Amino acid sequence: MENGFSASASVCAPVAIPTRRRQLVAWLLVAALVCNVTMLFLPFMDLRVGLVTTPYSLLRSVRMLWESELYVLAILVVGFSLIFPFGKLGVLAWVCAARQVDARRMRWLAAVESLGKWSMLDVLLVCLILTLTSGQLLVGARPLAGIPVFTVAVLLSMTAGELISAALHRPASPRVVRVPAVAGLWLALAGVALVGTVSLPFLRINDWLLADRSYSILTLAPALWAQGAYFTVAVTTLFLVIAPAAAWWVSFLWWRRQRRGGDVEASHGLMRLLRRWDMLDVFGLSLAIFLVEGDYLMSTEVRWGALFLVAMLALRWAFQLALDRAFLKELRAEQVSAD
Repeated sequence: MENGFSASASVCAPVAIPTRRRQLVAWLLVAALVCNVTMLFLPFMDLRVGLVTTPYSLLRSVRMLWESELYVLAILVVGFSLIFPFGKLGVLAWVCAARQVDARRMRWLAAVESLGKWSMLDVLLVCLILTLTSGQLLVGARPLAGIPVFTVAVLLSMTAGELISAALHRPASPRVVRVPAVAGLWLALAGVALVGTVSLPFLRINDWLLADRSYSILTLAPALWAQGAYFTVAVTTLFLVIAPAAAWWVSFLWWRRQRRGGDVEASHGLMRLLRRWDMLDVFGLSLAIFLVEGDYLMSTEVRWGALFLVAMLALRWAFQLALDRAFLKELRAEQVSAD
């Protein structure tokens, strides 16, 4: 529902951020900037292949992708994990510093908020590598300080953005939105696909030199715990299991309420919030990067969980598209009636 926020922003008068909220956001942005600068000099993990151990960092990941001629993936990692975090802090500071936040600043805020979670791309890639190397003799990985520092930086900037968005949001009058009935089918199928995504194995190690194992999203946490990556256990559980399940449930409640003709304005904001913290799509891209980049570590094969993930993302996109169109149609109707 990010489009709904930006569309509503375009018709709202400038809004002031309360002083205390602005001060809190400023401190969060300073802390996020310190973490972002620090993580540039910290490796994310030690990666062992045979008897050779090398540190893995953002810059090394980019270099490996570029040397493999995977230029698009290298640009994605640079954009989302190196450039975008600093750009987002700049946009949030620009919005926060304004005495009156106008429609232009609101649109920029909506844009960086919708893209903020993609900064976790390399973190989830490291979590995936830690999981797949858990308990193996010939390959291994050990988490280092770069992972929690970078994750904290992303979470601080996302929290700062949420605080600004909450201060700028003006509850609208009760709004009844009608979406096509087929959107309910997309939502139901997305729920089924979500269960398959988190419970079925998405990858299987198929290498005669390594232990033959399969991994699902639900088995990420035990594998990461065994690696001593306790911080990433909380990250993967929150963003890959709890947030997606909560997002689907709130979407279902929204759907049921709008079918009954009830006021759905209150649940719009909650859906936007949960979508921004649901990172299954980010995990899907990190899985794709590993499948292309990780063949030097081990031979793997894609399992049903990955296919369910693709299906779930497609179905969720179809449902979200129907919601956005209905929401924008209602906004235009309100503008016409107001004129």
